[in-house]
Amino acid sequence: MTKEISLNGTVEKWLWSNPHSWLYIMVTKPDGAQEVWGLEAGSTGMMSRTGWSASDMKPGDKITVTLHPSRNGNHVGLLSKVKLPTGKVLGGGFGAPPPGAAFAPPPRSVN
Repeated sequence: MTKEISLNGTVEKWLWSNPHSWLYIMVTKPDGAQEVWGLEAGSTGMMSRTGWSASDMKPGDKITVTLHPSRNGNHVGLLSKVKLPTGKVLGGGFGAPPPGAAFAPPPRSVN
């Protein structure tokens, strides 16, 4: 979780599911070789609360993702944010507020 990278790619598959959603993208490397990356995201409920919907992406969409890559070098990681073709940016859906949202801790009760 200490390393974060960004990738440009094309949506191969978007699985809006529980307990975690998965995004698969095709990334073209500078040498022209292609590789598929699998990115784990939050549950549908958590993602809905942070601004996501099942229809945000479809196969063929060109997107930019930011992720925490696997330590073992496999092409998998934990999704941090996605920039959609529309320019809209969504967080990874793990309970963080959507980008640009002001965060305030819940008020504490005084007894």
